[in-house]
Amino acid sequence: MYNQQEYTILANYPLPSSGCESRTVRNNRKKKTRFRKKVIVIAFSAIIFGGMAGGTFYGVNALLNHLSNQTLYDTQKGNATISPVSYSSDSVTMSRSLDVSEIAAQGLPSVVSVTNISVQEVQNYFGRFGRSGRGQMQLQETTSCGSGVIVYADDTDLYMITNCHVVEGATTLSVTFVDDQTYEAELCGYDEPMDIAILKVSIDALSSDTLSQISIVAIGDSDTLVVGEQVVAIGNALGYGQSVTTGIVSALDRTISTDSESSTYIQTDAAINPGNSGGALLNMNGELIGINTAKVSSTEVEGMGYAIPISQVLERIDFMMI
Repeated sequence: MYNQQEYTILANYPLPSSGCESRTVRNNRKKKTRFRKKVIVIAFSAIIFGGMAGGTFYGVNALLNHLSNQTLYDTQKGNATISPVSYSSDSVTMSRSLDVSEIAAQGLPSVVSVTNISVQEVQNYFGRFGRSGRGQMQLQETTSCGSGVIVYADDTDLYMITNCHVVEGATTLSVTFVDDQTYEAELCGYDEPMDIAILKVSIDALSSDTLSQISIVAIGDSDTLVVGEQVVAIGNALGYGQSVTTGIVSALDRTISTDSESSTYIQTDAAINPGNSGGALLNMNGELIGINTAKVSSTEVEGMGYAIPISQVLERIDFMMI
């Protein structure tokens, strides 16, 4: 007994005949046999052709992939004239910021310590017990320290920006570079309301060792800063030599009570101490975005330092270097 599936399959074929076959039947059978052979040949040919086509497609696709990879490889070696993928320098730069140690290594050669020797009038200690408790005044040489940043060099001079209050009243100015070598500096110009000044040192006066270790800072765009962005401050804190602190941009467009005209500042919680004035405030690409200038000093206040946005003073800097 056949099950339904087997029956359905067998029903597609003719049942065997019990009698003798006629010539017509034999001819019909031969025709059917020939037809089946043709069908088998055609099917077999289709299989072969399909296999060949598939193999050809695979081979062509593999070849194209190889050529594409080879083009990219040659492009990376600089042998191809057209790159299959192009990248802008900005996207590469922004894809990975430097860490603080890298910023320090990059920024320290651009920062200098500034020493101001000035003569000030002070009260004579032994004469202060005279009439009305007021004694004679005398001149006394004093020394103060600050910082500066190398921003430009031409064929003859190296130029540094600092704060105006760092160089105020100076009779002698000197700068100390990253190699601890000190050279006399000349005041090119200053803008008291903006609290900036430009110093220069003759390149001929610098030793080859100093020239090999210093660098010009990259100028950034302070107008693109955002609150919360990390920054690094470098300067001659307390006159001890260059030191590095880090923090964030706490606020923008801050106005503080100074003798300056209506200037606005970058507020940061990076530690800015006496001696840091005129030093560099850098973004995480190592670019100069501010000149450290002031801090709020009080027992009730912590982490409120201020820097002059570099984009506000670029034109003035250019003018003072002429």
